[in-house]
Amino acid sequence: MYFVSIVIGLILVISSLFMMRREFNKAVNTQAQMIEQSKVYKDADLFQLLENLQLSIDEMNTAFYDIAHDLEGKYSLHEKEITDLRKTMNQLQKYLSEKQIQMGNAVEENIKVMTQIKEQKKDIETTMEISEEKTDRRSEIIRLRKSGIPIAQIAKDLDMGVGEVQLLLRLKQ
Repeated sequence: MYFVSIVIGLILVISSLFMMRREFNKAVNTQAQMIEQSKVYKDADLFQLLENLQLSIDEMNTAFYDIAHDLEGKYSLHEKEITDLRKTMNQLQKYLSEKQIQMGNAVEENIKVMTQIKEQKKDIETTMEISEEKTDRRSEIIRLRKSGIPIAQIAKDLDMGVGEVQLLLRLKQ
């Protein structure tokens, strides 16, 4: 956008210079014709023609400076717009960076929570296995005791302590 504005401005300046050159050449040609015709004119008429020529040149200069002033104004306007766009882009990049950091932190927290949940699940599964194992052992101990086997023999067969066998038998009751 900035480049396009500069190119358009340069085109306008160059075309203005060519138009001014053409007008100047016309004025010079006209002046040359006037000089040739001046031989016919009186001195007062010559001075009037020179004043008119000077007014034409002044008008061309004024037009040129007006064009240059307009181009400077447009350049300043585009420069301000570019500055505003850069500020907006920097703010947007900063905002996006902050959001990426926040999302990264949220992902890390989710990973930690998921890890904790998996660990708790393993603990629960282990506890359930131990509970099932104890239930199976207790059922086995009760079955063996009902068949009349002494507590010491049950403890020896199941590779357990006598106190543990007695505890499991009491829990049944």
